[in-house]
Amino acid sequence: MAPARLVNTRRLWLLAALAAVSFGLSLLGLEHRDDAWLLKVGGRPADVRGAAWAAWQDAARDCSAVQRLDPERAAVAVAAVEALRAFSPPDSWSARVRRVDYWPSPASGQHPQNPASVPSGWFTVQAEFDRLEPVVVLVRQEGPHAEVLASGVWSGTALPWNPAWRIRRFLSDRAPQAPAALLSCLDPLGVFAQPPKPL
Repeated sequence: MAPARLVNTRRLWLLAALAAVSFGLSLLGLEHRDDAWLLKVGGRPADVRGAAWAAWQDAARDCSAVQRLDPERAAVAVAAVEALRAFSPPDSWSARVRRVDYWPSPASGQHPQNPASVPSGWFTVQAEFDRLEPVVVLVRQEGPHAEVLASGVWSGTALPWNPAWRIRRFLSDRAPQAPAALLSCLDPLGVFAQPPKPL
């Protein structure tokens, strides 16, 4: 039989462990918002599912067909950037394009290094504005004509969700005709993980 002192010490350790677990669990909770669940840690929402999904997609994606272009220098991006600036005037005229990703149509065989070629394909354009929320837009280009897909526009912050998960999923749901490779290779800028800016 164990001495009473040892039994009391075990009880104290058991009570301390139980108190620590109870305290930890009291900091956790679940919240259903929009169309998914968030884990609340100390009252702050965390998108664990979205972060895991984005990490899995980042590890499994093949971005060899997607080309990240310099929005200031790539001639092939000019029509896509102009389509964005013309989409919601006059506020869209102040677009500061931060990132352009290009998926050339396999049938066109065009390459952005050849400025003489007329591209056909898809773009994701990420931009900020003076008086509008930041956006990610899908642009479809056939020859010299580029057009923003009205259904393929994400505007504003993604908080409290993981930006990569939320924006990729939103665009693929709203524009199923867009290339899956382009959307899975979309890496949202940090501005989409910040609180909304005052307008």
